[in-house]
Amino acid sequence: MKKSCALLSLVVLLVLGGTAFAQSKTIVFIPKSTSATFYLFLVKGAQDRAKELGYTIDYQGPANEADINQQVDLVRNITAKKPAGILLAALDSKALIPSVEAAIKAGVPVVMVDSGIDSDAPYGSITCDNYKGGYDAGIQMAKILGGKGIVANLGIQAGSVSAQRSVGFNDAIAKYPGMKVLPVQWTNADAANSMNIATDLLTGNPNLAGFFSACAPTAVGIAQAVKARGADKKVKIITFDPSPEILPMFEDGTISAIIAQDPYQMGYEGVGVIDKILKGQKVDKKKIELPPVLITPENYKTSAVQKLLQTPDKF
Repeated sequence: MKKSCALLSLVVLLVLGGTAFAQSKTIVFIPKSTSATFYLFLVKGAQDRAKELGYTIDYQGPANEADINQQVDLVRNITAKKPAGILLAALDSKALIPSVEAAIKAGVPVVMVDSGIDSDAPYGSITCDNYKGGYDAGIQMAKILGGKGIVANLGIQAGSVSAQRSVGFNDAIAKYPGMKVLPVQWTNADAANSMNIATDLLTGNPNLAGFFSACAPTAVGIAQAVKARGADKKVKIITFDPSPEILPMFEDGTISAIIAQDPYQMGYEGVGVIDKILKGQKVDKKKIELPPVLITPENYKTSAVQKLLQTPDKF
C-alpha cells in the first residue's frame, strides 16, 4: 500500500512539476497581432510542420500591435496551461523578457519567430535580417529617386526588433548627400494611424519624394494618404511584406518596391526547434536570420519571388 501511494505521489509531482507539459501536443503561436495577414503565412508554416511531427497549432494573440501588455499577459496565461511549447513574435524586445523567461523556467519551451527579445533565454530565434531589409529599401529608394529628395520613414515601434528596419533605411539614405530623411514616425502597424501621419507629413513637406513603410498595414495607410493628394504617381513608396492587400498597389505602381520576408519558413522551422527541445535533441543554430528579398517590377514574375507571394490557402 505504501509503495502504491509513493508511486502515485511521484506521478502527481511529475504532472505538477513541469515535466508533463511534454505530453501536450499543442504548440501555441502568439503573433504580434491577429489582424495582420502577414502572420497567416507564418501560422501556415507552423501548421504544416506540426502536422508532420504530430502536434496541433493554437493561434491566439492581441488584436493590434499596440497591445504590449495584453501580449505579456497572454504569454503568462498560456504558460500556466502547460502547452508543448510557444512560438512568439514579440511586440517589445524588453517588455516580453520576464514572461518568456518565466515560461522557460516553468518548463515550457519558447522559440521566437519574426521578432525576438533582448535575452538569450529562448531556445531559438528565427527572424528576418531586419536591418538589411531596411538598408536594401533605402538603397532602392535612392536608386528610384536618383539620389535626391526628402523621404519619410514610418516605423512600427521604437522598442521592437523591427525598429532595425528603420535604422537600416536611415543608414542607407545617409550615404546620399542629396537626400534627407525625416525623423522616424512610429505607427504601431495601424493603417488609420499611418494614414494620418502620412497626411501630416505631406502637408508639412510639399516636396516629399518618398515613404519607407516598415510593414504592410502602414503601407496601406500611406497609399491612402498619397492617393488622396493625387500624388500616387509622384511620391514613391517602398514597404516591407508582400501581403495580399499590398500586391494590387504594387501592380498598379502605387508601391514601387517591396521587401519580402519568409514567414512560412519561420513558422516551419520554429516548430521543428520546439520538437527537438522536447525530444532532448541538440539545436544546431540558436539564432537564424533569414535573408530579405527585394521585390521590384523587374523580378516580380520570377518563380523565386512568386513563391513568397502565395497566399496560405495555395501553399
